[in-house]
Amino acid sequence: MKRLIVLSLLTVMLLAGGILAPAQAQSPANDLKPTFMSPTPGLYINGWPAFTVSYPKEWAELPTFTGDVFAAGAARPDIAPGAYVPILRVAVVFNPSPLEDWAKWIMAVMPEIFTDIKVLSDKPSQLKDGTPAREVEWEGVLKNDRNAGSVKNGPKFSIFQLMTKKDLAWVVIYLVDIKTIGEDLKKYAYSLTFLQGREEPVQVPSDVRAFLDMYCADIVSHDVKTIMAHYSDRFLWSGLRKAYYEDSFRNGTYLKSPLQWGVISREAIVTVFEARGDKAYVDGFWLDKAKGDANALKSPMSYQQIINEHGEWKWFGNQK
Repeated sequence: MKRLIVLSLLTVMLLAGGILAPAQAQSPANDLKPTFMSPTPGLYINGWPAFTVSYPKEWAELPTFTGDVFAAGAARPDIAPGAYVPILRVAVVFNPSPLEDWAKWIMAVMPEIFTDIKVLSDKPSQLKDGTPAREVEWEGVLKNDRNAGSVKNGPKFSIFQLMTKKDLAWVVIYLVDIKTIGEDLKKYAYSLTFLQGREEPVQVPSDVRAFLDMYCADIVSHDVKTIMAHYSDRFLWSGLRKAYYEDSFRNGTYLKSPLQWGVISREAIVTVFEARGDKAYVDGFWLDKAKGDANALKSPMSYQQIINEHGEWKWFGNQK
């Protein structure tokens, strides 16, 4: 059961990809650092887009998978040692499509992983502040895990998704459980709140600015060799190494790849920066122009860490 739960949650996020409880007193979210830099139990704070999501403060933070920026869950030793359900996952992914196209990007491939898929609801919604969103609820049985030698399909999972957009970023809150997801859990998805005043550019050291500017220029050049020179050989993003990103840039297999949609100019706007020895946390957005589009659009930077190797800054990923 433990392996099935872990595998199911992994596959859900591979294909995608808090505010304090009412009685809990804490500093205003605008005064707190992003969770990647300074965890606050019960409160996830994202760098860019700047938002918060609540979850039960007794839940444990969990490893992230591709597309994740955060995950937490309730320990369930009664199910299996090391099992966690329910689980909340937060994803920020590049996707220029409208929210109603979620089925095209996600559900179209789910039959490869789940059987007996049933969409329970798929409807427009909105956040507390009126921001347009989409609410989707579905269930499915995890297919046979042949690597584990299983001869039976796994348990039925219930998945609730709340999606909204910030420029070219989809912000997706996932709730996953082995039973029907009730309003007591959905309230955590709907705790998603965008923060005001957290998108202003901040100053970065001149050598960091030079690194970012050169990376942007190389992206526009579409020269994969020079692009990958900006990645550390120790780069790791939710289990994915440098070679994965190089293949993505070359073959257009990675949805975020700017080479896939023809960016002709790029600027790095840093909204969060903190140096930590030979590493630094960097967050913000890319200001891009694509072929045939006169307007510059924002997409998430999403790399989060850089490292100084022999006097050169390089992308390091989200490893800690």
